[in-house]
Amino acid sequence: MINQIKQFKKNALALELLETFTEADALLIEQLFEEKLKEGYKHVNILIKVKDMSVLKDMSVLKDMDLKGFIQGELWGIKHFGKIGRCAMVSHSSLMDSVVKIENKVLHFFNSALEEKYFDHTQLDEALKFITPDE
Repeated sequence: MINQIKQFKKNALALELLETFTEADALLIEQLFEEKLKEGYKHVNILIKVKDMSVLKDMSVLKDMDLKGFIQGELWGIKHFGKIGRCAMVSHSSLMDSVVKIENKVLHFFNSALEEKYFDHTQLDEALKFITPDE
């Protein structure tokens, strides 16, 4: 389930992943992202807060996800990858911190506007400021 943490007037989205990720969640993310692009923004900044990293710890990512929703979300993400600006990943996982550091270096070659940064779950306010530098 996706929860919108906060709504912004400009080009930012703040979302929290709670437990399962469904096809409806993938559609909601698409809709919110497309609304920002239709407002004329070239890039959308996004914050993704993951409450529970146990899914990754078990290495069974699909355990708590609807397969159709997961695939739809991945395909949409690949198609719109170039439209992502700043990306804040918020969780309480040293594994996620490492993944974000590697992704930020590698993915920047494919999208020069992408700036991905990890934030501990206690740094939510800082992460929100990161995706909204002009507010």
